[in-house]
Amino acid sequence: MKLNEILLIGGALLAALVLSKNRGLSSSSTTIPFIDPFTSLLSKAQINAVQKLETNIDTLESVRQSNLGIASSILNYEKNLSDVAISKITTEQDKTQSFISQQQKIPAGSTFGLGGTAKSLLNKFDSEFKFYQTAWTGEKGSLSTKSLFPDRYIPLNESTRAAFAQQARYETAQENIQKATGLVIRQQGEIDRLQEEYQTRYGNLSRYG
Repeated sequence: MKLNEILLIGGALLAALVLSKNRGLSSSSTTIPFIDPFTSLLSKAQINAVQKLETNIDTLESVRQSNLGIASSILNYEKNLSDVAISKITTEQDKTQSFISQQQKIPAGSTFGLGGTAKSLLNKFDSEFKFYQTAWTGEKGSLSTKSLFPDRYIPLNESTRAAFAQQARYETAQENIQKATGLVIRQQGEIDRLQEEYQTRYGNLSRYG
């Protein structure tokens, strides 16, 4: 290894260290105290070699070992930051998957082939039922003989309401599943981004190890 190669190696490490200041995973107050000591160590090792004009094997090996130690420290530190961030997102992703599983267990009810959402039909039922509770005198039989719609017999009873209410819960669950599935995709995208960012910024330092 020649002296200019030492400088090239040092320059590459210094560039990587400067880049790490811009990471969004931690505040600058957390990152800077870590970077400065290694920058100083690398600079001193190289300046001493240049000033003494020493190119013997011992000096070159000393600089090489210094570079290896700095690269290893950077890799370990940044890998830890990346792993912590990924672990946090993975935990949230597991929770989202669990929520989806629970929503998938909600069974469907029925709208009896009627148009509209179950929620709208349930609101109509409750409105009609409340009205007939006071207006229905009973001379034509029980309230269950009354139909919710004049052109189609949908009994105004608790069984009808239960079917509408269950279908309304099912429809809400399907909406929740759709939203949560989108969240899982975004969470996985963030995990992939963090992994790629670590490899792009710090993967090239592994050649010193």
